[in-house]
Amino acid sequence: MSSLSEQIPMRDFPKLKGEIYEIPSQQRGYKWTPANIKELLRDLWEFMNAPENKRVYCLQPLAVVPLSGKYSVLDGQQRLTTLFLLYKYLTNQNAYTLEFVRDSEDDDNIVNRWSFLTNISSKESIELADSQIDLYYIHRAYQTISDCFETNHDEVFSADKELTTEEIKSKYLELLNGQSAKSIQVIWYEVPENKAHETFRNLNSGKISLTNTELIKALFLNRASGLNEGLRDDAARQFEEMEQIINNDHFWAMLSSEEPIFPHTRMDLLFNLIAKVDDSEADKDFRSSFRWFANEANDNLEAKWQKIRHTFLRLYDMYKNIYTYHYIGYLTYCNQDNRYKFLSFLLKSSREYSKTVFVNRLRERIRRTINPNDKLSISDFEYGQISTMMLRRFFLLHNIETILQKYETLKSSKELNLQHEYEQFPFELLHKQSWDIEHITSQTDSKFDNEQDRKDWLSSVRNDYPSYFEVTEIKDRLTKYDLKKSKENFDELYKAVIMYNDAQDGDHIPEDDKNQVGNLVLLDSHTNRSFHNSLFPRKRRIVVIANGLKSEDDEETNVTQVYIPPCTMQCFTKAYSKKSSTKLNSWLQPDADAYREDIKQKLCDKPESNTIRYFKN
Repeated sequence: MSSLSEQIPMRDFPKLKGEIYEIPSQQRGYKWTPANIKELLRDLWEFMNAPENKRVYCLQPLAVVPLSGKYSVLDGQQRLTTLFLLYKYLTNQNAYTLEFVRDSEDDDNIVNRWSFLTNISSKESIELADSQIDLYYIHRAYQTISDCFETNHDEVFSADKELTTEEIKSKYLELLNGQSAKSIQVIWYEVPENKAHETFRNLNSGKISLTNTELIKALFLNRASGLNEGLRDDAARQFEEMEQIINNDHFWAMLSSEEPIFPHTRMDLLFNLIAKVDDSEADKDFRSSFRWFANEANDNLEAKWQKIRHTFLRLYDMYKNIYTYHYIGYLTYCNQDNRYKFLSFLLKSSREYSKTVFVNRLRERIRRTINPNDKLSISDFEYGQISTMMLRRFFLLHNIETILQKYETLKSSKELNLQHEYEQFPFELLHKQSWDIEHITSQTDSKFDNEQDRKDWLSSVRNDYPSYFEVTEIKDRLTKYDLKKSKENFDELYKAVIMYNDAQDGDHIPEDDKNQVGNLVLLDSHTNRSFHNSLFPRKRRIVVIANGLKSEDDEETNVTQVYIPPCTMQCFTKAYSKKSSTKLNSWLQPDADAYREDIKQKLCDKPESNTIRYFKN
């Protein structure tokens, strides 16, 4: 593995000196304000007076294209110009040459900015400053530097009133010339000439090639970082380990339901948490946490690295615990608030409470997502009477508690001696797949809008129940539909088949009860659409095949394999019905009752054992 200093080279100020930097005509003019200038001078002063282990002051990247004898600047003109002005003030010398392409054009109205910079302290330059907006900003910046040293001494150097102006200037000059143990460095980013236009476009559209994560990585792992070699080697190894784990979809989906859009990265979530950068601030400036880490006033790099490591390990500990993994994953799925706020709550709570209390705090939070006013009961979760979002949460929670309570049962078995969980809900698939609420036994309302779907439905019913088409009413409806394949005629046929199917068993689910929880499951949208209101036997076949049990002689040939939640699978395999008289080819009222009872057992409070869940009944 190549070292990071080779991947992202750093360059100190002495190595910038003597070069020629071309400023392309498309670059915007100089715009630093007096506040920007004072902030830089103050930061440098605090850096110079900080403990010796703080060795590097890192400026933002300088993106350049190597040309013959010079570099074309794609990003970093403002910083280059400011450092030039500071060095010019301290030495009256030019640190490097700035060639402004726009100033070389044949236009008598354009004042050459390089000539202006080289003579910026002259009376002529002072007079020219008001003639052109770029010159005005450049001269104002130079004047601000001069004022800070000459007249506004206390504003920047208030802690050192005993030092003379010359002594202060000498310290800045030692820093710039590389004559002290400390240095100013930029991240030096070279771009091939054939990529220059694309890179400049990306820089100006916010698609910066160097991400916040890459900058922070360079800050810690560069040889000039100030970290001792042993710690730097440990940090490099640990950084790679953390990056691999955070890039694991299973881990990531516990913490976030969204994929970061470039230039944001998954690692930014960790860095932003530590730097207290919320999502809105990161959206405005994706490098916010890098600036926090680069700011020497916010503790030394070794302490910052320990914060990164400890925060990551705390999140990883939540991931490795079956209860916190599932409860946090559920809350992430439901979370409508600022992600930073939610994750900060997790970190704070995990520090302040024992594991048991922390898990109970998560359950309390879950209860508020599914039963906000603590007035809902299981019976209130009826299709069409409560939002689909709430139904998805309800059945997701049932699946999660099923996994957890199954684990508890197996773990308590002395014969099995189970040490670790063997099943987890894959939240990454929850985010990747679209989800519907499916009726297990179909309603009498037909939803077939095209003839091919009607043909497929009739074919599946014929395969499963050929005798149905010998029934007079169904036969008559089919004849009428064959004469005129209208939606109205099919609806009548469909309703006749469903009602006859229900009537074959005295335990069928009444039409008015088909929207209740005992007849509903969580199912991915693709599989749900493939059902086409089929009768139970075909739905069961499709679910089994979609779950991975596929063979060459399957009657259903166009089934896509997807994730089938465990409770959905248990419904279609009739796992909730324990009686020997259970019928596998239909979903009946006793099945719905057994399923509902399991939901109640998993999600409702148990006063007799002081167990608090999500519903009172």
